[in-house]
Amino acid sequence: MKKITLISLSSIIIFSCASNTPTNSNDLTLGTVQSKIYKGQSQSAVMDVLGSPNIVTKDTQGREEWTYDRISTEKNSGSEGFWFLLFGKSNASSSSSSKSLTVIIKFDENKNVLDFTYQSLKY
Repeated sequence: MKKITLISLSSIIIFSCASNTPTNSNDLTLGTVQSKIYKGQSQSAVMDVLGSPNIVTKDTQGREEWTYDRISTEKNSGSEGFWFLLFGKSNASSSSSSKSLTVIIKFDENKNVLDFTYQSLKY
């Protein structure tokens, strides 16, 4: 019985220190844009790949322009939580970075990709 309790407590301590980052199946990334968006592609195919745009506008000729704008922040914190419990010492550190990706897709009158541009920033 003591072994089961010891193993259970050890597992809880070890796995509570693990990072649990949720994933989004519809992540807009620069790699996705570069590899899966091309001239002549239909609007529905673009929607399947990138999802819904943030902004939809029309130019003077009635052609649609879709704008995707995504901003993400990543926070990293390093903490020796397990070692703090055992020895009372902590080597905590943290940092954060932000990414911005803007994609503009112009469609022709047949609702196919006429042209697209993108800008990716990391700060």
